[in-house]
Amino acid sequence: MDGRLIVPLAVIALAGCHKDSPEAQIQKVFDAGVKALEAGDAGSALGVLSPQFSGPEGMTRDEAKLYLLGLLRQEKLGITVLASRIEVQGSQGTQAVELVLTSRSGTDLLPQDASRRLFLLTWERLDGDWRLRNLQSSGNSGVIRLRSFARTKA
Repeated sequence: MDGRLIVPLAVIALAGCHKDSPEAQIQKVFDAGVKALEAGDAGSALGVLSPQFSGPEGMTRDEAKLYLLGLLRQEKLGITVLASRIEVQGSQGTQAVELVLTSRSGTDLLPQDASRRLFLLTWERLDGDWRLRNLQSSGNSGVIRLRSFARTKA
């Protein structure tokens, strides 16, 4: 083998062995959950939740399942992440995330509503996988009624 290829191949091999940081692992799980929600896939979105999940107002995992099934049957969600900060200590992680959530129903092409929301997520590592243990809303930064901006052309 040509000696000039050994070093680049070794670097590539070592890069492939590099394990993602816990923060990067949580980010990947979070991103997968966002994609599942936007695709209307409640099953995959629920796969992110810990069996001991607790949500707003004490929502359990089973209640979250019913909520998502009903919501995703009626509406198409859009999720834009404005900011995300993740910190990990051992097998626990916290994530502060700011989102713009949009929703539209039926065959509407444009969303009817948009809201800017702040959430605090608590993650736990279970059997080597990160799962969402707790989700709390830190408030509603503002609801925008997009229909009020709609203009009809004459």
